[in-house]
Amino acid sequence: MTDTTPRPGHSDQAPTADATAAPARPDPNSDPARPNSASSRTPASDPNSDRPNSDRPNPAPSPIAGTGLPAGPLAALDASPVEARSLPHSPTTAAEVRSAGLHLRDLWLPAVTLDESALRHNLDRFARWCADQGADLAPHAKTTMSPHLWSAQLKRGAWGLTAATTAQARTMRSFGAPRVLIANEVVEEGQLAWIADALADPDFHLLCLADSAAGVRIMESALADAARPLPVLVELGVEGRRTGVRDLDDALDLARRIAASPVLTLAGVEAFEGVFPQRRDDDSPARVRSWLDRLLDFARRADAEGLFAGADEVIVTAGGSSYPDLVADALSTPPELSLPVRRIIRSGCYLTHDDLFMERASPLRSAAVADPLRPALSAHARVLSRPEPGRALLGVGKRDVSFDIDLPVPRALLRGDRRIPLEGTARVVELNDHHAFLDFTGTGDQAPDVGDIVELGLSHPCTVFDKWPLIPVLDSEGRVVDAVRTLF
Repeated sequence: MTDTTPRPGHSDQAPTADATAAPARPDPNSDPARPNSASSRTPASDPNSDRPNSDRPNPAPSPIAGTGLPAGPLAALDASPVEARSLPHSPTTAAEVRSAGLHLRDLWLPAVTLDESALRHNLDRFARWCADQGADLAPHAKTTMSPHLWSAQLKRGAWGLTAATTAQARTMRSFGAPRVLIANEVVEEGQLAWIADALADPDFHLLCLADSAAGVRIMESALADAARPLPVLVELGVEGRRTGVRDLDDALDLARRIAASPVLTLAGVEAFEGVFPQRRDDDSPARVRSWLDRLLDFARRADAEGLFAGADEVIVTAGGSSYPDLVADALSTPPELSLPVRRIIRSGCYLTHDDLFMERASPLRSAAVADPLRPALSAHARVLSRPEPGRALLGVGKRDVSFDIDLPVPRALLRGDRRIPLEGTARVVELNDHHAFLDFTGTGDQAPDVGDIVELGLSHPCTVFDKWPLIPVLDSEGRVVDAVRTLF
């Protein structure tokens, strides 16, 4: 469906305090959690409407979110009920959870939570790091799919948001994101129709990638009547891996094709070095450095042919969460071009970091810098059984936590008011859908008992957020001080 309804808040200026109206964009495919359909389900219709603070007027907004996105869509999201399996009342809303005076001990386990202090630290730390590198940040927002957290990132100066899919970009636009880069070539007719509609909005800036002449032809056909040209970046790829043009000469041929298009504009060049092994203990960093040289080589040669004539600047972008330092180094001395060069890093996992994957690979890991990123995601699970010596079964599994790269790591036992570290004495060896197999060598206090809570560190936040539509945020005392929604 083509939709031309004006939306509030789509500008590069900071939203004003009176930006409180949710966007009225009827969409038959909308979700009740989206701001334009939040009124379809209200706390008053909920059988748990007698829960504490459910009728509290004018609930406070998310302290974490700040003012990076317009207030209206976030307020609508805060008021939208959602099934939340870790909360004592469900369905519930982010606003209710935020104001209910809950504590970790009140949550139904298993539960995934965010650490307020670590989250704020990581937001500020990575924003400073990007500024020190002289690079802009367009965080890969699919990591969290959380408008509250996007708002926090934009508040700290993010240039825009990166989406993996057009559907994600649509959600970002609906919450007032002023600029979105779709890090893919778009070839579906319905999605291109949405892009054509978005191009009619002068306050919303959208970009996407191209890696083939066939893709360019499809985009041209679908966007023939668009209000303005779509900015496109040529994507460079790695042999044997995923999308992107493999050969630099072929990439320049594609750039010529885009530059000649009446409905596309060549805006720059893009790559994702995360397709290389993401580790620091082999030759992967050297391979990444060598490959990243192609970005500036492409920009130099394309500019020499005048292929960026339709653009205001040349965008050069790469940077996942493992090698943003190598990207910053590679782009630190851009060539003298006919237009300004904008260098953009697109890391996403920095926001929560983690205990394993990112802690091994990030340039801001604890072994590499004095002021590292901190793990901000935790899982909490109850010990359900001690069926054999040295083994406990926890009530958490693949439906709750990530397992694609590493299994969760036990940090501590929570027993009453005590926190008993488990480092080196316990490990998760297997996950089922709803059970974790915990093998332990600890004795005495370090031996888990039925009913204890195990605090778990996680790996790869991208595959944690998608399992939880509402995530409580805890302070250092275990109090729930905020709650964020996710929209996968």
